[in-house]
Amino acid sequence: MNSNKLPMNLSRQEVNDLLFKCFRAIYKFEQDKVRCFDLNYDAIFLLQFLCRQSPSTMGEISKEMQVPVSTATRVVDRLVAKDMVSRKKDSKDKRVMLVSLESEGKRLVKAVEDHSFEVIIPNFTELNEPEMASVLQTARLMEKLLEITEPK
Repeated sequence: MNSNKLPMNLSRQEVNDLLFKCFRAIYKFEQDKVRCFDLNYDAIFLLQFLCRQSPSTMGEISKEMQVPVSTATRVVDRLVAKDMVSRKKDSKDKRVMLVSLESEGKRLVKAVEDHSFEVIIPNFTELNEPEMASVLQTARLMEKLLEITEPK
């Protein structure tokens, strides 16, 4: 970003401070989930991913989490031990391992998402209509704003 053309005449320091406050809030919100559900952030993220794309291969999980396959395997191993996910060989290609969300994992994802909903919605409804629209638009544009691309 050209520092001479910052949005709404904000200084670079003001933008840095706003972004820090935003990311700090998200970090603390996610850390609260880690404490509530006794899983690390990677495990919670993986369960939420598998809720949307299950079964997934270890390669797909590794790409989505942006970690080496060995790291993804350790996360999966911990979740298998807690009966939240299962691992089995693909019937079409025995070299490929598929990871699927199990009922205990589905229960935890629901609890995590209920937690988010229960925290956010009461606060969200305190906003006026333009503020609500702004928050929703920001959420829709977050991947673009942060230059997050889908893994190939």
